[in-house]
Amino acid sequence: MAGEQPKKPVGGAYGSFLAEKRPEFTKACQGQKASAISTMAGEAWKKLSEAEKRPYQEKYEAAKAKFDTDMAAFLAAGGEKTKGVAALRTEKRRKQTGKKPKDPNMPKKPVAGAYGVFLAENRAAIEKSLPTDHKITDVAKAAGAQFKALSDAAKKPYQDKFLQKQEEYKKAVDEYKAAHPDAAADEDEEDDEKNEKASPKKRATADSNPSPRAKRGRAAKASTPAAPEIDAALWKEAQNQGLDAQLRNLVSRPDVQASGKTQKQILEALKSNNGLVNKAKAVLLGGA
Repeated sequence: MAGEQPKKPVGGAYGSFLAEKRPEFTKACQGQKASAISTMAGEAWKKLSEAEKRPYQEKYEAAKAKFDTDMAAFLAAGGEKTKGVAALRTEKRRKQTGKKPKDPNMPKKPVAGAYGVFLAENRAAIEKSLPTDHKITDVAKAAGAQFKALSDAAKKPYQDKFLQKQEEYKKAVDEYKAAHPDAAADEDEEDDEKNEKASPKKRATADSNPSPRAKRGRAAKASTPAAPEIDAALWKEAQNQGLDAQLRNLVSRPDVQASGKTQKQILEALKSNNGLVNKAKAVLLGGA
């Protein structure tokens, strides 16, 4: 029996932090608006050092890898993957606009960061070390414990390999788009629509290019200001917190640009509002 479909972890490192600290923040914000919890969480997260944030990033990566493993087991046991709200919305939009479904030959983006590389290289040895009747989920659990025990120096080769995979992916995508211009245009438009509705579920290992992409099609207007490049250090901070897509979204919006808010202020607004783009925008523009 397949059982219940695994739930995908969301929010990146910040999501792991919020999940762990939510009871504490909820108690401290008793009697206040619900938004007070995310505000307190954002402030607390902002005060953490990179070293203090690292365990939450590792926890998220381990959870994502476990999800991938559990989902594979779920499907192997006969389970049927149900689509989430966003996927159903995209499917409906494609039917209405006549868009073609995504090409299965489109290059696959590398996932799970350094941990994903570690798991792929050591899966066989880990499986061999476990009892013969072990569960599939035991592999991810053991791998997570082993990866967490590694020093930063020992983790670096895996991080370097992941970065290399990202570069190879970008080249493959460029080649694919050159050979399939129509599919590439659909992909770009879909990315823009996703960014418009971005939430904290965007992974911390997302596209490392800090330059926001200009929107295409009917959304592009001559009067729209050019999207500014994002400060590299700020972009890295956003990636570590799984807020890079949301940051790119907001800095590209003409009304936010016109407000004169700095990129740092925009990122802080996202942190304080749990990565919710519209709420962060309202705060930046004085609407909340």
